Amino acid sequence: MINRIKLFSLLTAVLVAFSLIVPVQAKNAGDNPPPNSTGWGEFFQTDGTLKPGVIDGGEVSQPADWMPNLGPWGIHMNATYHVYTSPDGSSMMTPTASTLLFMAINPKESGLINSNGQVGLSLGFGLEGLGNLAGGNATPQQLLSGIMQALGGNGITQVDADKFADAIVNNQGNVWAFLSFGTDTGNIFQQLLTTSLSDQNLYLLAMLYNSCTDSPAGCPPELCQASPAACGLPITTPVVTQTPPPTCPGPSISQAQPSLSIAAVDPDYPLVVGQDKDKRGADAQVSVSIPPVIYTWYDPIFETEDVCDNGSDGTPVCKKEKKFKGCQAHQEALPEKITNARATATISDASRAWIVGDLGSQWYGAYIHSASFDLKSYGSPSTGCSGGGTCSFSLFASRVPFADPGIFNLLVSVNTAGTFYNGKMITNPRVLSKTGQVKIWVVLPTLIDATTNGMPEP
Repeated sequence: MINRIKLFSLLTAVLVAFSLIVPVQAKNAGDNPPPNSTGWGEFFQTDGTLKPGVIDGGEVSQPADWMPNLGPWGIHMNATYHVYTSPDGSSMMTPTASTLLFMAINPKESGLINSNGQVGLSLGFGLEGLGNLAGGNATPQQLLSGIMQALGGNGITQVDADKFADAIVNNQGNVWAFLSFGTDTGNIFQQLLTTSLSDQNLYLLAMLYNSCTDSPAGCPPELCQASPAACGLPITTPVVTQTPPPTCPGPSISQAQPSLSIAAVDPDYPLVVGQDKDKRGADAQVSVSIPPVIYTWYDPIFETEDVCDNGSDGTPVCKKEKKFKGCQAHQEALPEKITNARATATISDASRAWIVGDLGSQWYGAYIHSASFDLKSYGSPSTGCSGGGTCSFSLFASRVPFADPGIFNLLVSVNTAGTFYNGKMITNPRVLSKTGQVKIWVVLPTLIDATTNGMPEP
């Protein structure tokens, strides 16, 4: 009998080799997709790019019972995904590498078993396989057998790189292709790479859910408002009532400009931490304030009056009629909630070139220590809305350990949910951003020829 430890080591080695041999692959929904569903065709065009009309829900981070929660050590990991929703209600979700691992360990609790297909890098499938093994959802022999079948061509079909998207859009089955830039596989990989860079996460594969109601991230409110059936909501027939003539102004919206700022605040001349005996670093202040949307609408005012006319015999004939007397204005302050906030510091291209080039020519081995920082990791960010409807994000990042000299570009960026009144979207979601800079200093020693200072030569 094969030793379990040796079998696990062999399986890990095969998974690594498999990820190098099969860079891009896809598992489709199967032979019986739901009616009126085209699967991946709702998201990808035949060249591997996203279809117009797909709703980009951005990064979603939410608590989950199946993610690690080690309170005594201060470890509380959220389930994190980037979510896309198509107009028909299907959902494409790209989990981070850590979230994917624990989804595979807990496939039922995480909603992984509800997925109708997957597409991505084989490294992601290998990570998913290790999660299945760690969670006891597959034996090492079963997982190794599946990999050997795929490598032998029995479980997965090879297609050309420029026909990969055509195959998954047409529900051809489980397929794989070599990664090649400028082709279908390159465009799909580019989408994963772009999303990974923007969210500063690692996304290895995308999961398809034929209904967003089955997706762990749920359905976006804008889709449910526009198409209740796509979100599994009942379709109600509106009650038709007679309305007065349009004598009052239509509704209107107004909103003050949002305020965003990000800047280094202390000390005045921060040194690289390697030369600062106190390892002080630098502090940064981040602030975002979004005023409420003021929604104004009008109701007509009517009064009942007696209207009299002379009858045929000269006797007055009176009847009651409603007369328009004016319009009553109503206003409400609607908060524009912040759904996601980022604050980063990234070394500039010019400073990077100076360190590697100019500084490296004088100080052998000069290199970039830390090119970027997530400022939220150095403070306690606060996000919320006040009673008056103003929504804000604030952060004081303390003692950020800049280890490289030069200019760091600061960026604060927030995503909003838009505003709603009585379930109707009033303003669309927005992305707001602001940039700044902080200069990190370094002390370079200089050798001076003593004979230039008037000292006698020996």
